[in-house]
Amino acid sequence: MTIFFPSIDPLGDGKALVMLVDSMCNSLSVVNDARQSFDQRSEQWSDRDAKLINYLAAHHHTSPFRGVVFKWFVKAPLFIARQWWKHTVASTYVDDQLGWNEKSFRYCSAEDAQFYMPVHFAKQSESNRQASSGYVDAEAQAEARRLYIEALKVSTRAYEGLLAAGVSKEQARAIVPPALYTSFVWTCSLQALFHFISLRVDAKSAQSEIAAYARSLLALARPVAPEAFAAFEANNYSF
Repeated sequence: MTIFFPSIDPLGDGKALVMLVDSMCNSLSVVNDARQSFDQRSEQWSDRDAKLINYLAAHHHTSPFRGVVFKWFVKAPLFIARQWWKHTVASTYVDDQLGWNEKSFRYCSAEDAQFYMPVHFAKQSESNRQASSGYVDAEAQAEARRLYIEALKVSTRAYEGLLAAGVSKEQARAIVPPALYTSFVWTCSLQALFHFISLRVDAKSAQSEIAAYARSLLALARPVAPEAFAAFEANNYSF
């Protein structure tokens, strides 16, 4: 039996991937969890529920959103995975709302690995030390691409040479570049997903590549709980 999992290639390079593997519950679950205090529940969605879910989002009554859960399969360059992981471990929701299981190059060889190649090379922002602003000119683009590819080839040859010399994968992996694609399974509540998207979806404040992943999460998750996402967006992604 073939099972279809909705997915998006965030970076458009045929290697990146965000796939919604599974989900549990929906917007009705959110309002019913909120009404549990009064021992009440709705059997089907109504305008009354829409008002309640908007109230919950506007006033940051977030615990009812934890009952909706998503499981994702993600393929991303290591530098994006590390940003994602940094966000995850720094989250106040990590104990009970987030799960992370990543491919390990201690066990898997990186000999046939894929690498991320930027379509355009961005300039360093003069006003923001951690951000980019626009692109370098055409001549610099060509030189940047040459240097980038050369570095990938050098690191790949060195990695393969270490393995050929009998060095363990767990030590040889130390020299693979952050452009290497890895994969992981990420499990999160709707509240944790909203928090991630609110911090990462804006390419003006987040790195453009991870913003593309955040937009993919948003597009794939919205059909599961459209009313909850409408409330989230109506409150300007503040969560």
